[in-house]
Amino acid sequence: MAIVTAHVNAVQQLYVAYFNRPADTAGLDYWTNVVETQKGSTAAVSAAFAAEAEYKTAYANMTNAQVVNQVYQNLFGRPAEAAGQAYWADLMTAGKITIDKVVAEIAKGAQTTDAEAYENKVAGATAFSAALDTKPEQDGYRGAEANKVAKAFISSITTDASLTAAIAPTALSATVVKVVAAGTPFTLTSGLAAVDAAKEAKFEFLDSADGKDDGKVAAGTEAGITTKQNTAFTEVETKGGVVGYAAATSPNVRAALVADKVAANAAQLSTANTAVADATAEIGKVAGLSAAVATQASAKAAVDAAGKTVTAADADLQAKEASYNVLSKAAVDVAGDGTVDGVIVLNADKKLVLATGVTETTNPGVTALLNASIAKEAADLALSNANKVKTAADANVNYLDMTATEVSNLETIKGLMKDVKVADGALPTMAQIATQKAILQANADLEATPGAATAALNAFNSALTTYEGNAPVNARVAALDTANAQVKTANDAITALTKATDALTKATVAADQLKALDATIKAAEDAFETNGMSKPVDAEGSLLATAASDIYVASDVDASINLFGLLGKDSLFIGTDYTLNTGKLTAGNDNVLEAFIVANATGGTDIVLETSKFGSNAATPEVITITLTGVASTDVVLNNGIITVNTPTV
Repeated sequence: MAIVTAHVNAVQQLYVAYFNRPADTAGLDYWTNVVETQKGSTAAVSAAFAAEAEYKTAYANMTNAQVVNQVYQNLFGRPAEAAGQAYWADLMTAGKITIDKVVAEIAKGAQTTDAEAYENKVAGATAFSAALDTKPEQDGYRGAEANKVAKAFISSITTDASLTAAIAPTALSATVVKVVAAGTPFTLTSGLAAVDAAKEAKFEFLDSADGKDDGKVAAGTEAGITTKQNTAFTEVETKGGVVGYAAATSPNVRAALVADKVAANAAQLSTANTAVADATAEIGKVAGLSAAVATQASAKAAVDAAGKTVTAADADLQAKEASYNVLSKAAVDVAGDGTVDGVIVLNADKKLVLATGVTETTNPGVTALLNASIAKEAADLALSNANKVKTAADANVNYLDMTATEVSNLETIKGLMKDVKVADGALPTMAQIATQKAILQANADLEATPGAATAALNAFNSALTTYEGNAPVNARVAALDTANAQVKTANDAITALTKATDALTKATVAADQLKALDATIKAAEDAFETNGMSKPVDAEGSLLATAASDIYVASDVDASINLFGLLGKDSLFIGTDYTLNTGKLTAGNDNVLEAFIVANATGGTDIVLETSKFGSNAATPEVITITLTGVASTDVVLNNGIITVNTPTV
């Protein structure tokens, strides 16, 4: 029967509501099909859940009020409010409603944070059920102990942040390992499998954390996670500007310090924005100044863009020049006007062209050099023109945003303007000033020797110089520039704090995941002692077996174990991925990971484990070797990934 996503979600909702745990694989499949058969109705499933032994056990000896409260806890992660609790409990006591209807109605009425919590719990349950993607995992999720761990997982989820943390791949994998371990009867095989799964989860996490996902863990990756967290912690203060953060020991104090800084940044930005608005209003009071300021900004942007083009064109020209010198075995230099002596010249139209007789055949690389030179000259011209436009725009702003001194300077200039008429009560425009200056210059040029005309020109230029010296003082524009700079400073502070706190959150999540993985490994190893067995030891370096039944786990380095299986019933776990090969190392199967049991020259046994499927046949063998000193190869047995000694030889 086809499975509808909405129906799967509905079943997960009921599991969360009634049992406070994710659905197990078999239950999810079965009840989803029931919902499908009922055309989407969950009434039958809800009623069935209310009659389940698991439900009855969980709610045994509870009053109706307590039952309602537990439903609230399951759905929303909080106690029921008094009014709601009394309302539903009274209806149940009066026999007017059954628990399945109560669950449905409470869930349907969820709002705001309650709705968020319920949705997130269901999302977490869905992710957990999907993560049970192997039969051992599916079989392991059963029984009260497994359910207890699964319930703790669902209970930890309420907010979006808690959901994200709970279903992060590493965290979710660790939860699955814990649940399966809790639900699987402990045996040597299951215990070793749990250790192996926990270590594999950590390996996959570190493999991803080093940024490569290449099946290897780069040196320093694990230590680097802690280092990143420490660095990020410090940078909340050094880069985010939260004074006192690094010295604070209380999470609540640190949170308060960050909140204060966020508020301070917001206030700073608000003040700066107000200053921008005020400065803009002042500029708007002067006719034409707003437009002039906008034109000035555009002109500056054009100059900046043209400057970048010149830089790029110059770099390209230098590269083409170097290439040309190599290809043509020459040592030319491009002149300031773009020409190259005897190679690139200016024609009658002042355009750069190849000199007569120069072709790509005679001068390899010359075409690229010519084009680069033309592009550089065009870029230079564009920059020059952009600067002229900016100079005019600056002058217009200077003219409009005048101080009292500048007004006085222009009045002086107006008094010297005898040829260009300026209206009474008006100040001369920049165009009028330019026209008058041109007339005075022409008159002075007509004098054979400096006379009255030259004196008039000099007086005019002196007055103009005085004005131009004062003109750059633009109080209104300066106020706007200052306010805009303050806005940038405030925004930069906000961005810096956001980046710093985000980096710390990310680093902390990674560090917490690593701690959780280590805790899972420790729990899997401690389970051996809890069940009366020796704790597993990584097979690394030289080891000496004891009189106890020692348990060793193959690692990624060579090892030797003396007295293995001679004093106690020892075990060496190599993993269930290996296929036994009793032949020669050079006769391996390149399609599977193989374990070779080989008699060595000293009477012991070498366990040779491939680290790649073709490891034994690689030019440099990709294997690890674990030597069992004093153990005959004929006594060594491999079963379910565990090596033991069948009949000890002394």
